[in-house]
Amino acid sequence: MRRLVKVGRHIFVRTAALMAAFTLAGALVTRFGDASIAAHQIAFQLWLFLALVLDAIAIAGQVLVGRGLGAGDTERAYEASARMIWLAVYAGVVFAAILVALAGVLPRAFTSDELVLERVAAIWLLFALMQPLNGAVFALDGILIGAGDGPYLAWSMVVAFVASAAVAVAAYVLDWGIVGVWSALVVLIVVRLVLMWRRFASRRWLVTGWT
Repeated sequence: MRRLVKVGRHIFVRTAALMAAFTLAGALVTRFGDASIAAHQIAFQLWLFLALVLDAIAIAGQVLVGRGLGAGDTERAYEASARMIWLAVYAGVVFAAILVALAGVLPRAFTSDELVLERVAAIWLLFALMQPLNGAVFALDGILIGAGDGPYLAWSMVVAFVASAAVAVAAYVLDWGIVGVWSALVVLIVVRLVLMWRRFASRRWLVTGWT
């Protein structure tokens, strides 16, 4: 029970930092007017939808890693994890290609307001290019959760939040608009990717015995 509480505490910190980054982004977008709010909601709701699809791969990664490490087979756990990462990246590339192809169509399913569409267009490429990065990040997140590497997930997310928050606040102070806020979200994903990939490549998360 004590170990479960400890793991839960780390996941709580990780999730709280993630949601704090999203909340800050949403709060700052409201400072840039109604059109920016609407554009942010269109892109962010689509982002969440695709994130849930990609997260299915992360869940599979949790199961495979837990099974491999629980059986004491670190090599199987590592190989399965690598496959999950590349599968998620490929899925993200497909999503990005679809989003780019539908850039002039999909936003119009949500609104006909030209000013909102203009703001959506300003962030659409950022939104699309995030998808392969998201795939890798979500897969790595699931892998490290499956390995019980909660402390690393917690602190790496806090670091990513701090970096993202710095860019988001700069976007507000320097009046970078919605593009600046979405750049902050890109920073969040990139920092997470760099930190978690370093952890994955180090293999220090391959600990057997209790997962």
